[in-house]
Amino acid sequence: MKRFKSILVSVDALQNEHPALRWAETLAEHNQAALKIVDVVPEVAWPWRLATHDYEHVQELLVKEKAETLAVLAEPLLAKGLRVSTKVLQGRTSAEIIREVLRDHHDLVVRMPKGRLSRRTGYFGSSTIRLLRECPCDVWVVQSGQPRFNRVLATVDPAPRDDEHAGLNRSIMELTLSICQREQGEPLVVHVWNIYGESIFKSRMREDEFQELEEAARMSVEESFGEFLQPYGIAWPSDQALLLKGDPGVVIPQVVQQFGVDLVVMGTVGRRGVPGLVMGNTAEMILQQIECGVLAVKLDNFVPPHPPAA
Repeated sequence: MKRFKSILVSVDALQNEHPALRWAETLAEHNQAALKIVDVVPEVAWPWRLATHDYEHVQELLVKEKAETLAVLAEPLLAKGLRVSTKVLQGRTSAEIIREVLRDHHDLVVRMPKGRLSRRTGYFGSSTIRLLRECPCDVWVVQSGQPRFNRVLATVDPAPRDDEHAGLNRSIMELTLSICQREQGEPLVVHVWNIYGESIFKSRMREDEFQELEEAARMSVEESFGEFLQPYGIAWPSDQALLLKGDPGVVIPQVVQQFGVDLVVMGTVGRRGVPGLVMGNTAEMILQQIECGVLAVKLDNFVPPHPPAA
């Protein structure tokens, strides 16, 4: 998995355990990558500013305390010979991390699924959701506790629209297989397909005509899926490859639960859409229903839907 060269890991310095940092350290060692450890101090809300006359001093103390703790976290990594830096950011977590990625050209962000102060229900917090959707580099959300990779699910589109998206599929597959090889896990490749405008076709076609259309679509997808898997040594059909018809937002969480998936590797493409890849509202539907690690792989020219102001 020799891919990442500049890793940013987001931590809460005041927590006792740092699973994201442990995994980022492993990735940095394996990739010989630079590692930056960051924490974000949120801006003080206006009611607190009005009620506290010395809020700026309190903010400064918190920044200083976190900076000192980050330095302590970095010491054993520096002693191992890793290239490590630390930084305390101030502002909204997702926006500040994205700004830091843009400033220093990081190619991976690692973080936990949810901060202790998150107000969002579910397994993934608001900042993590925004990073998965909007961060211009790959984002790896690490499970709480010790990350597990017994089964890794790759979500792919076997018939991408252009070379860029074909490259995204290759990245998803190469990362999935590399993780499984390194962590002795089992890969599972899934593509969820459907017929665009199926309800309209059904209402305007005879039943036998629609069945003929559906069968032709199925055969085309099966052929593309088999050809896509060949270079990776995965047979179709096999236990490692799933071609399922339906809504990805419904089907993929079912697969995650049924097969006990530890990590989902998905593609996200910014403002541009790709049928078959997990993205946008579909991704949010999936994230609302799963409780496992997620690695979001971005196009090289990914454009954030809502880039933060400089």
